[in-house]
Amino acid sequence: GDVELVERILAMFSRKSADVFAAQIATLLDRPDASDVLRGLRVPTLLCCGAQDSWSPPSQHADMHRLVPPSTAAVLDTISDAGHMAPMERPEAMAAVLRRWLEVVDLA
Repeated sequence: GDVELVERILAMFSRKSADVFAAQIATLLDRPDASDVLRGLRVPTLLCCGAQDSWSPPSQHADMHRLVPPSTAAVLDTISDAGHMAPMERPEAMAAVLRRWLEVVDLA
């Protein structure tokens, strides 16, 4: 129901060609399992998604979060009232998640 958001998303889509979309879809469908990458992380890690994301849902992020070693202080957060385009749908909430994470993580 958010006409302005839909228009911004459609404008973003219109800046890409059909070939770009085809390549993106092929890449997503053919991408290898990244479980070993998650298990091998040794850096602070933030996983975040929209609570209503049907493409990459919170349950999938929870599964990924369980694979990240506890020593990384991995954080899993969700943006309420947002789907797959959470940064566009709820930019202030996304910024708040990033601020909270940066306040507790030691990047030094």
